Amino acid sequence: LDRYIPIIMAQAKIYWDDEKYAMVERLFRQSAEFCGEHNTWKLNVAHVLFMQQGSKFKDAIKYYEPIVEADSKKGMLQIPAIVLANLCVAYIMTNLNEEAEEIMRKIEKEEEAAAKEDKKRQIFHSCIVNLVIGTLYCEKGNFEFGISRICKCLEPYDQKLGPDTWFYTKRCLLALAEKASKHMLFLKDETFHEILNFLDEIDENGCKMSATIGGDTNNDENAGENTISISQEARQLKYIFLRLRE
Repeated sequence: LDRYIPIIMAQAKIYWDDEKYAMVERLFRQSAEFCGEHNTWKLNVAHVLFMQQGSKFKDAIKYYEPIVEADSKKGMLQIPAIVLANLCVAYIMTNLNEEAEEIMRKIEKEEEAAAKEDKKRQIFHSCIVNLVIGTLYCEKGNFEFGISRICKCLEPYDQKLGPDTWFYTKRCLLALAEKASKHMLFLKDETFHEILNFLDEIDENGCKMSATIGGDTNNDENAGENTISISQEARQLKYIFLRLRE
C-alpha cells in the first residue's frame, strides 16, 4: 500500500494541476477500497472535496475532523496550518461558526503558551488560518471585511510577517486592486487608509525578508541584486493603491 499511494497521488496531481478536481475525486473514489484507511489518502480526499466548495464542504468536514481530532492530542500546533484553516472555512461555509471559533481559540491558547516558552519562536498557525478565512471573504466579494481581517492577522509584524504569509496577503491585495481598476467595486476612504497604513507597516518590517518563499535576505549582505524584499513589493503595492485612489 505504501508503494501504491505515491502512484495514486502522482496521477491525481496531473488533474489537480489542471484544476480538474472532480476527476481527482473520481480517481480517489476508485481506490477507496484499497486506500480508504490510509491517512495520506484521507487527507487528500478532504483537500479535493474542499476545493470543489459548495455542497462538498460538508463532505470535506467528515474527512478533516477525524484527522484533526486524532492529531490534536499531540497539540494543535502539530497539525499543518492549512488543514486547520480549511476545516475552519468549511465550518463557516456550512454555518458552523462556533466550531470554527473553538478551533481558533485552541490555536491561540497554544500559541500564547509556546510564545512564553520561547519568545523568539515564530508561529504562523493562527495567522495562516485567518489569512485563508480572509481570502475566502475576498473571493466571495466581501473585500472590505476580508482585507481588514488579513491586515490584523499579521500583527505583531515581527512575529507574523514572512514570505509565506506575505504571499497570501499580496494575492488578495492584487485581486482587490484589479477589481478596483476595472471599476467592479468601490472602496471606501477608510479601506484605502487601512490598506495604505498596513503597507507602510509591511515596508518598515519587511526590509530584510525575501518576498520569495524559500528565499532569505536576513543578515545577507551579499544578497543578489535580483532578490526582491517584502518591503519592495509593499511599496509597489502602495503605489498601485495611491493611483487607484486618485
